[in-house]
Amino acid sequence: MIAESQGVILKVFPYSNTSVILNVFTKERGKLTFIAKGIRKPKNPLLSILQPFNLLEFQYYYKENRAMQLIKDADILISFDHLRNNLNTIFFASTILNIINRIFEQEYSNPIIFRLLYKILGYLSSNDTHNKLYFIFFLFHLSKQLGFMPNFERCNVCNMLFEYDAIFSLSSHSLICSNCNIHNVLDTDIIISNGSLSCLNLINTTNINKITELKISSINLKELYVFLISFMKCNMAYMDNIKGLEKIECMYHD
Repeated sequence: MIAESQGVILKVFPYSNTSVILNVFTKERGKLTFIAKGIRKPKNPLLSILQPFNLLEFQYYYKENRAMQLIKDADILISFDHLRNNLNTIFFASTILNIINRIFEQEYSNPIIFRLLYKILGYLSSNDTHNKLYFIFFLFHLSKQLGFMPNFERCNVCNMLFEYDAIFSLSSHSLICSNCNIHNVLDTDIIISNGSLSCLNLINTTNINKITELKISSINLKELYVFLISFMKCNMAYMDNIKGLEKIECMYHD
């Protein structure tokens, strides 16, 4: 049957002499793999449309349980051209696409994450001013929508409110207080300051279009990045070896 959808292109790679294969995160069906036949022929207009960072409205021939669906036609709804104007912005945007592409299985529908994805791509700035904060926002709300985000207000062991720093325990995959960690100290456990915990609450409750109004220091951003990435690696398959994360980590440590 012929289906219609909106979708963000995650990855494109050549297939045969004239075709390409695409991974696309669609609004209705989550990640799908497509083949676009013949678009690498000279002067084919679809070649410039079917590129990463583009949000498309497209038609395709859908068959249930088929490994690759066939693209029929496509138009650009939003071309996030500004993402290509700054090298650091390219790294942030590409890494976001890589994360979505790696952690999602085929046809796992999530319209909220679809909206989060294209909004983040739209807000990432070519002047690189707030990209670290937007990336933290993306990691937090991706984890939250997938049902993994731990309680960042109370200790997972004693249920007491965090008054001081918290500790992300790699053994329990949760946040605990220093008192509960005394008898289970691991050199690899991650300390999160009370200030960073407060920032998590702000990120949780602030709309994306107001996020740049938050006053979050570079130290807090670094702590939040280390915590969120460590947490996601503990709880989500395929978060290891995400292309681009090493470069992103260097940015938070600058």
